[in-house]
Order: sequence, then structure tokens, then C-alpha cells
Amino acid sequence: MREAERVELERLRREMGEKNKRIRELEMERDVLKRCLVLWVK
Repeated sequence: MREAERVELERLRREMGEKNKRIRELEMERDVLKRCLVLWVK
């Protein structure tokens, strides 16, 4: 594998990790908002 390809692969893996982290954060926020809505409706 060429150096440029290896660098690009590392960058893409790092970017994917950051995006996956953001997805998990948004899913947690969504779950909290769902629970708040349930309590508010009651």
C-alpha cells in the first residue's frame, strides 16, 4: 500500500470513529427526549 493510501485510510477511519461517536450521542439525546415527553404527557 502506498503512503498516500495509508494516510487516507487512517483519516477515513478516524472520521468514521468521530461520526459513530456523534451518532451514539444523538441516540442518547433522542432517548432522553422520549422519556421527557412521556413524563410531560402523563
